[in-house]
Amino acid sequence: MMTNIELAGCALVGMAAGATMIPLTRHQLMAAVARADSAVVPKRPAMTCWQWLAVVATSGLLPAVVWRAVGGSLAALPPLLLVLGLIQLAYCDATRRLLPKNLVYGVTAVVLISGITIAWHTGEWDRLRVACEGGAAFFAVLFVMNLINPKWMAFGDVRLSLGVGFGLAWIGLSALVEGFFIANVLAAVVGVTLMALRRADRKSALPFGLYLAIGTAITIVAWS
Repeated sequence: MMTNIELAGCALVGMAAGATMIPLTRHQLMAAVARADSAVVPKRPAMTCWQWLAVVATSGLLPAVVWRAVGGSLAALPPLLLVLGLIQLAYCDATRRLLPKNLVYGVTAVVLISGITIAWHTGEWDRLRVACEGGAAFFAVLFVMNLINPKWMAFGDVRLSLGVGFGLAWIGLSALVEGFFIANVLAAVVGVTLMALRRADRKSALPFGLYLAIGTAITIVAWS
């Protein structure tokens, strides 16, 4: 069991990592906005102080809670790194409804490399195999949904699915199913609520990447 000092240290490391990533995240987001149609992506204010604090605080608190629950096990590193990346991507999707592809690729690469490295040192090849299969299966499901109707699933969410699927399946395939289920429930509840308030209709797009990030974080914390 981790001491309070170790827990505080873990939280500080997470907050430092989150704060360090913010400039890169904003740069990638602005690049994505520049590539997008200005008629589709409205201009919004720069990152507010409250947004910055929310990103930094969650980057420290969520990993610290999980790290303490698992007793500081290095096996938890892929899901923890996934959470850190998803916090940054959730900010992007919530504020601009965009998932910068270079940032998605970077987060995915870090999660995959961490899993491979841990499997190499610990011999947990079965865990790595299940994670790879889960990531590939999740990518395939969302890819098919995008092919059937891009309004159901934007391709940015499809790109993100590989890393999310790997990170959740690293815990177990049940965790992957649970995370996807929670994300869909959240999206449905928010969508119905907005329609009831007449702030959206059936054709309105929802930032599914945000709900996928929240569903993933909830699942990782619960399973830890």
